[in-house]
Amino acid sequence: MLMVYQGVKTMSKRSRRKKTAIYAAIGAVCVALFACVIGFVVYEVGKIFGEKPIEVAEQPTKWVEPSPTPEPWDPDKKPEITHIVANVETLSLNYERVPGAAGYEISFRSEAGEWQQEISKETYARIKIHSGFTYHVEVRSLSPSGEKGPASTEAIISSEAVRPVVTMKASNDYSATLAWPFTREGANYVFSFRAAGETAWHEFAVDVPQITIGGLVKGNEYEVMVAAIKEDFATLRSDVTKITPGGTDYGDPFLNVRTTLKVGQQSKLVGYTAENGCLGVQCWAQFKTVLFTDVELNNIICDVPGGTPLVITADADGNYVCERDGNRFSVHVKGTISGEEKEGWILGNAMFVDLAMIFPMSNQYSIQYNRTNAYASIFTCGGNGMEVDIKSKEETRYDPLKAKDGKASLEATGYNEIKDVTGKKLPNYGSKDQMPAVWDVALQLLTAQRNALARGRCLLIYEAYRPNSTSKKVYSAMTGNAYFKEEIEIAGNKLTLANGFLNKNYTEAYFIANNSKHNLGIALDLTIMKYDSVDKLGKEIEMQTKMHTLDYRCDMTYNGTEAKALYDIMTTGTGLIPLVAKQEWWHFELSKDSVKFPCVKEYVYANYQI
Repeated sequence: MLMVYQGVKTMSKRSRRKKTAIYAAIGAVCVALFACVIGFVVYEVGKIFGEKPIEVAEQPTKWVEPSPTPEPWDPDKKPEITHIVANVETLSLNYERVPGAAGYEISFRSEAGEWQQEISKETYARIKIHSGFTYHVEVRSLSPSGEKGPASTEAIISSEAVRPVVTMKASNDYSATLAWPFTREGANYVFSFRAAGETAWHEFAVDVPQITIGGLVKGNEYEVMVAAIKEDFATLRSDVTKITPGGTDYGDPFLNVRTTLKVGQQSKLVGYTAENGCLGVQCWAQFKTVLFTDVELNNIICDVPGGTPLVITADADGNYVCERDGNRFSVHVKGTISGEEKEGWILGNAMFVDLAMIFPMSNQYSIQYNRTNAYASIFTCGGNGMEVDIKSKEETRYDPLKAKDGKASLEATGYNEIKDVTGKKLPNYGSKDQMPAVWDVALQLLTAQRNALARGRCLLIYEAYRPNSTSKKVYSAMTGNAYFKEEIEIAGNKLTLANGFLNKNYTEAYFIANNSKHNLGIALDLTIMKYDSVDKLGKEIEMQTKMHTLDYRCDMTYNGTEAKALYDIMTTGTGLIPLVAKQEWWHFELSKDSVKFPCVKEYVYANYQI
């Protein structure tokens, strides 16, 4: 037992010594850590209060190299260009260094442009440019005080040209505005278009990369392209782009209209509207309407009395006509309204336009005119066998007269004058050189004249707007005219000359009324002329009666080949129709479709002196 006890006692001593050693080691480590913390704190406090640790304070001071003397600027040295290149959008150049220069001024201009400047502190520069332009470039050095040195030798370089791409900027039912980017400076352009299915292109030479073409047909597809041409350079041609006009937007329906004139085996591409479209055309308020500040026709400037003369002009942005919803057009005009000069936007469908300015007769491929009532009326009644004047007999066009069945005939010639009307200027007419009609009629004539030219024919208009007082005067002069009561005998039956052939009640009122569609400005009296060749306009074509001969033989039942051609020309693809009873081969008017012609119910029986 004693031995065991002493062994245990010995082990206890050893264990205590071991623990003591461990505790001593731990204490030493703690003291060391504490010393490090104290040192770090002293170091940081020294930094805060400006006292450096001994190790740092005892380091030797570093030598600082003194600044060199500035290099003097050489005011006589030219920074000659050593390298220059231009791509589609960027001009890059390098040039010689000038001693003492604080920077460089790069001057550049295109062939027709003004000098522009950019500054660079390096001996190279990058400048944004336009494709296809030729640029002149010079470089000058700049002193620290901003003085300029002599210019380098001028460098000339052309940037790469790009093929034009045609896009449609705007369109309405009758026109489209096309544009393409600049290709090269000083280039001219040939713009071409054609309707899908046509073989011939309609071409226009322009010097700006934009064009408006009119006379288009809503929903039809057209092909367009452009060629950029400059002397000594290869011609750049765009791809063919397809467009379909339609919608509500800016665009002159009468600008740059083209079609094909066909005469026998000959054909020729021709234009038949004014060079400036409807810009500058005289117009008149058809009824009391409103002048607006804006193209949307929202903000009113003032009322415009019916009959007020106006002129179509461009607004501040260069726009002057825009199609609104439902075939309604906004047109920018100016004129004297109630004694004051004003300008603004008016509802185009509420005004007359001068057809003779939109379709000028000075152009042999355009519509021709003979406004006889403005200088000497040609209204007459039909010819008969009792009273024939020699002159009219010589000019007769319907001898012999034939019945509807082609069997019965009457040897009769001549025309009967209408007292106080024939040969005289009728009341309230303006110039014989103008031809007023509502805006919608002008639009339909775009298609009608195209139809005529395709047949080798040209429209010849005698009457559009007719003052209401004129209609009343002619009606009054015809009332009781003996012609309508004369009797003839056919196969033993006595019939009046006026209604003896078609079993229609031909009376004075059947041909002319107190209130006529002409008084609304929506009707036309017209015929056709022929082309002797694609280069020569010929004479008026003879029909079954003369113009304005109020006779049963002017009924469309008697239409010959040319009168039938006129009918097709005026009604194919247009909004024009004949009189309901088709009693006058020369008369066509707007349909009463208020969707296609939204103003037709607003038109009034006007009596303006125009």
